[in-house]
Amino acid sequence: MDDNRLVALSDAVMDVARGEDLKTSLMRLVENAVLIVDCMYGALGALGLDGTLEEFTYVGISEESADEIASFPEGKGLLGHLLEHPQPLRVKEIREHPASVGFPEGHPSMAGFLGVPIRIRDEVYGSLYLTQKRNGKEFTEEDEQLVIVLASAAGVAIDSYRGHIAQSQMSVLAERERIARDLHDLVIQRLFATGMMLQTLGKRSSLAVDDAERVQESVDNLDHTISQIRNTIFELQAALPLLDIRSQVMREVDALHSSAGFQIRCEFEGPVNVLVSSELAAHIIPVIRELITNAIRHAGATDISLLLSTNKTYCVVTVTDNGKGFVASHRKSGLLNLESRALERQGSFEIFGMGSAGTKAVWQGSL
Repeated sequence: MDDNRLVALSDAVMDVARGEDLKTSLMRLVENAVLIVDCMYGALGALGLDGTLEEFTYVGISEESADEIASFPEGKGLLGHLLEHPQPLRVKEIREHPASVGFPEGHPSMAGFLGVPIRIRDEVYGSLYLTQKRNGKEFTEEDEQLVIVLASAAGVAIDSYRGHIAQSQMSVLAERERIARDLHDLVIQRLFATGMMLQTLGKRSSLAVDDAERVQESVDNLDHTISQIRNTIFELQAALPLLDIRSQVMREVDALHSSAGFQIRCEFEGPVNVLVSSELAAHIIPVIRELITNAIRHAGATDISLLLSTNKTYCVVTVTDNGKGFVASHRKSGLLNLESRALERQGSFEIFGMGSAGTKAVWQGSL
């Protein structure tokens, strides 16, 4: 291998390593591969999830000529053979290979072929294809070794790009989690405390009727604001990696501890992580939040327990408290939302007043 080719190879590898973005880097890699092995055409094909060619980066054919080709490469013929057998392949005459299926109408004539798979660790990402040596000769073993090195450089570049994207995504997710946590800890808790103080003030017998009404209006406005912020928190957390249902419930209960001022007991029965789908979990968490918040704010409870259980048909949320009890005539919008969620999951919602013993609420949704 002469020094000029080694220098060209080294430059090509460095060019890939310092590429501005993946698309540009891969295009430059194909261009350099064509120059190093002195051929007319080059391409890089990337595999889709179904194992067929999804992206095809090519050089040597103008856009006008490409428009005249009857069909885009689909991974058949030698391209498909290389995808099924990801090993370097050198062919003197494409048409003579058993896997060849010919060329579509408008495709330029090509003779020699050199294909090398691109791997990322143990995964086959795609292949690097080169055709038609300019000197009319066959691709050599030296050509093959050079292209193998370039394919390895491509694998490193793609892996690095994926790592950068993953790191960026993790940074975004971490920031979303921080914002959601701050909204809950710094904003909702202060609004919640303010609402509690206003409720206490509104119950004073010395307060004028008009003033009491204004206080209650302020409390209602705070409730609405808290609900809007909770929705924002939910939307932020919806983009975070999905936790199993036990973890989601425990995180929600932990967040409600500070509002309650005491520990909320939480138990699980049955294989909840196995049976509860993400769609059902999207109902369960708001249900738990609403029931526990109601027990804290409206029932004045000092003891709350949560049980999440499953059977072969339903997932059941049971919240029991020692508050002042439930009055059937007082149906608030939150309870109507709970009933609506239950109906959406072909389930039911019931709430029982237990006199001085408090309240028991049972929500169930189908699995």
